[in-house]
Amino acid sequence: MNEYIDSETGEENPNLVYDEGTKEPEKEPEQRKVAVIGNGRTIRGFEFEKLSDQMDTIGMTLAYRHWYEVDWFPDYYVNVDHVVLHHNHKDIKKMIDEDKCKKGYLLSRSILKDCPELEDNEKVLFIEMFQRQHGNPFRYLLDWCSGSAAFLFAVILGYNDINVFGIDCNYKEFIPETEQLPDGTLKITATPIHNPNYFRDDYQREGDIYNKPNLERVHMPSWEHIVFILTGYTYLNRLPMNVYVWTTDEVVGLSKFFSKKLLKNFFS
Repeated sequence: MNEYIDSETGEENPNLVYDEGTKEPEKEPEQRKVAVIGNGRTIRGFEFEKLSDQMDTIGMTLAYRHWYEVDWFPDYYVNVDHVVLHHNHKDIKKMIDEDKCKKGYLLSRSILKDCPELEDNEKVLFIEMFQRQHGNPFRYLLDWCSGSAAFLFAVILGYNDINVFGIDCNYKEFIPETEQLPDGTLKITATPIHNPNYFRDDYQREGDIYNKPNLERVHMPSWEHIVFILTGYTYLNRLPMNVYVWTTDEVVGLSKFFSKKLLKNFFS
């Protein structure tokens, strides 16, 4: 007879101490891999389409210009930058209408001022919705950018093997091809010949509104919040989590927070 069954009642005896060696081994959690793809200089010339063979993908902001040229789109698109959403809403709406990102979109509700019909699109989610949900980690992200929002989006989607590309966090705050308008707005006056901040020199183009990166005031505090939130969220929910930052020797980027791997070794 099973020693853990009460001989009189035939039921499992809750007072018996189970020998760890006799318990069924816990199943390994499913490994769900995702690439969170920023737009930094380190991924210049990167073959994005090869990522799709290995994991799901999340891309962001103005990179759709490149995706159209190479005929490749990520599974998810994230853009929570009010300035970029407003000034590029026609292109973003076109991408959504064409269903280029098959699994969905995370935007700010600010785009509804230009594209109110997106509120009824079942694939479009809004960061403000997450910020209002009790228990949602987005409630605790006090500062955010599209990169940190994309990362946290991956977490709540259930990915537990997160690979970060192109979030270099080494912006030059100003580039020569900008001018300040009377209202204080910065505008790109000519498509840059060399853009030190992005994987394409023409990532920003003539006529674009230049949104100052504010690395020390916004970006880095945002990632510090991410580390705090991720630590608590994974501990409280007993979630295994691997995070890798794929970058180059000379770029620190997010490797001050997560494990660094060399980008040149990714496909080797």
